[in-house]
Amino acid sequence: MHARALALALLAFGVSTARAGTEPDIAPECGSRAAFDQALRERLGDDAPLANVLVVITRSPSRSHLRVQVGSDVRELEDASCTSLFRAAVVIAVAMLTHEPPPPPRAAPAPAPPSPAPASRRERPRFSLGAGIGLNVGTLPRPVLALELESKALWRYLGVSLSLRYLSPTTETVVADDKGVRLHAFGAGVSGIFSPSPVWEARLGFAAQRLSGDGTGSIIRKGTDSTWAAGPTLGLAFVPLRSPSFWAGLGAEGQMNALRGHFEILHYYRPVSDDSYPIYDVPWLAGSAFVRLGLVW
Repeated sequence: MHARALALALLAFGVSTARAGTEPDIAPECGSRAAFDQALRERLGDDAPLANVLVVITRSPSRSHLRVQVGSDVRELEDASCTSLFRAAVVIAVAMLTHEPPPPPRAAPAPAPPSPAPASRRERPRFSLGAGIGLNVGTLPRPVLALELESKALWRYLGVSLSLRYLSPTTETVVADDKGVRLHAFGAGVSGIFSPSPVWEARLGFAAQRLSGDGTGSIIRKGTDSTWAAGPTLGLAFVPLRSPSFWAGLGAEGQMNALRGHFEILHYYRPVSDDSYPIYDVPWLAGSAFVRLGLVW
């Protein structure tokens, strides 16, 4: 009984050994031992010691492994392509049999150097032409309608603007019989613009207005005269609607009049030697608010 079990065990071991021995040293999809031997004969002749060369190519899901052994000398490589390893096995085996150092494995090509960044071109400003309608307070005796025409040059965060403004006429009187002056104004201004975001603009600049007046009421000799108001300005604009060719928004601006003119009536019910009668002095502060629309190109 024990002899029969031992015989069965030996038989099973022999079958397993025979099966392992039938597995190829070179994966079929990579090449064959016959093709490998033929390649060695072509390079070394028919007397090449083929039996001295052990070559094994095994595959894994992502890479293949090559092992070439001649005596105690062993060379190993890995690559994603097993056919490339088969060709390398022939070259390595020839070098080992002829006692020449095998060629170094082919290195992956070095990455191409980054292309030089294109020379930065100077940013071209965006030009805008806009119009506004609003209210002015402080330049003339009463709040009046204000019309504006403005041009701008804008870069990414900075810009500059030039504006022209017209303030509609209003009248200032001094007594009940309607003696006084009718005033209107034209103005111009320049501002630097800082735009921290696409919808906000902060402005700092300088503006001047020419106030013109005509005498009104029961004045025998009505005269015409003009004066100036001028000073630094500080403004803020909100532009919620902006497209590549159109924009719309709101703006407000204050002006401190460092230069202040005034209007007066000479000798009003007074002797010629008396002082003139003041009728209007431009105040220190003035302000405007606008609704603006514009085109961009």
